Amino acid sequence: MIFKDDFLRRYIELVPTALAFERAMECDILSEHEFEQPMLDLGCGDGIFAHILFHEKIETGIDLDPEEIARAEQMNAYAELLACPGDNIPKPDGAYKTILSNSVLEHIPDLVPVLKEAHRLLAPGGRFYITIPTDRLEHNTAPARLLRALGLNGLEERYAKFHNSFWRHHHAHSLDGWRSMFTEAGLEVIEERPYASPNFSTFYDMLIVFAGPSLVAKKTVGRWLFFPRLRKLYAGLIFVLVGGFYSRLKTGEGSSLVFYTLTRS
Repeated sequence: MIFKDDFLRRYIELVPTALAFERAMECDILSEHEFEQPMLDLGCGDGIFAHILFHEKIETGIDLDPEEIARAEQMNAYAELLACPGDNIPKPDGAYKTILSNSVLEHIPDLVPVLKEAHRLLAPGGRFYITIPTDRLEHNTAPARLLRALGLNGLEERYAKFHNSFWRHHHAHSLDGWRSMFTEAGLEVIEERPYASPNFSTFYDMLIVFAGPSLVAKKTVGRWLFFPRLRKLYAGLIFVLVGGFYSRLKTGEGSSLVFYTLTRS
């Protein structure tokens, strides 16, 4: 697969700045790796991530939400899109040399069957690339860090639970916990790379304050921006304002999120 570049700037034109901040880092990490075709995007959502990351089309994208599949079709980033559950994908064994799941698995309550399905679909020697949160994410947020600094540890724990509930994170495990789950599904860890430092997560939270209209737009009109053409007029200014912070913060020692490369054991 051939990758695009300038991920942060491209993302800022299409989504709220906070989301662009995180997804650009994931594009940076993934673009360092080899993606052999055929390829499956497990939980493709609205297709923006694949549209930003790749020059070429992905063979298959799947998502449980038919409305997200319809939005992904507009991105023209997939040869085929299927609305189906992640534990029952209508493809033969070993159909894909590469599987990608970006910020998806944490939202699936019964995850092991999905991981086993990925194992079934992965060709021998293939690669399964995953980005997911660790159990440090909720503690690296700005409110949690403030409560902890004030010695309000009980309130910090309650906020951490609220954070995962609000974002519908059913899974936010330690690195050991994630590895154990992968092993149960018959997958072997080749690479484990924590990313997103506490300061990165805190700055992300600051940007979330400005994302309210985008969250409303996503719920009401099915896209992140009410006026996409207008956004392109001032996206360059946003990039100038946050680009320097992104360059500095993305190099910090990560702990909030983690990137995995897996293969069949």
